[in-house]
Amino acid sequence: MTTTAAPPRPRLFERTLLFQLWEDFRTRWKFKFTLPRVRTVTLEGVQLDVSALSPVMKNNLLLGRYEVQERTLAQQFLTRDDTVLEVGGAIGFIGLFCQTRLGITRYTTVEANPNTVELLKRNYALNGREAVVWNLALAGQDGEVTLNIGNEFWENSLVTGASGGRSVRVPAASLASLVRRLDYAPTALIIDIEGAEQFVDFRQVPASVHKIIIELHPLFIGHARTYQIVASLVNLGFQVEREEGGTFLFLRS
Repeated sequence: MTTTAAPPRPRLFERTLLFQLWEDFRTRWKFKFTLPRVRTVTLEGVQLDVSALSPVMKNNLLLGRYEVQERTLAQQFLTRDDTVLEVGGAIGFIGLFCQTRLGITRYTTVEANPNTVELLKRNYALNGREAVVWNLALAGQDGEVTLNIGNEFWENSLVTGASGGRSVRVPAASLASLVRRLDYAPTALIIDIEGAEQFVDFRQVPASVHKIIIELHPLFIGHARTYQIVASLVNLGFQVEREEGGTFLFLRS
């Protein structure tokens, strides 16, 4: 009786190669066919219109990788009693997170890109809310500034050239001017303005503010300027309570 030997199993490197080829195929399929069809994403209970976003941005949102540091610090240190001024609101996620998850009721957002403002408003409407948003850039003084607009909304910057190669003039206001426009005294600032923090006069932070969540960008503004910002806030009585991936929490008693 003749028996047929079983075929040899693929060796380890062959199995690894096959697995890698399969993963590469799945990734290409996902970014070319699956993600372009995604219209909305829900993150932390917040519904977001992602129809105009790139597959890369949609993927980050689906994986929960968007604004991780800001939302972590907000969840741990902000309360429903805080009154917030957010500068650099982007598509509105952090504002909606603070209002829907943390219960904050007095919340104003500043966003420089007029196109992003419209997306922010759509996201608020998706969540049954009306945005209090001002289409302004935070700058050292009132006036106008040139905003460089990238292919991704988070590439908008007053500092660096964007991959989209476009720019637009937008109205600008100092921190003191923004605070004067509020109908409440803010207790917390949330700032993410892609390097433009170097132009802000932090001496204008009102006495009512005891919490600042700010992303600093040493690759854009240099380490020396980054340290100067930290020092200026320390001189105002703030202390660094936490740092998460370049996003700082400053507290003042």
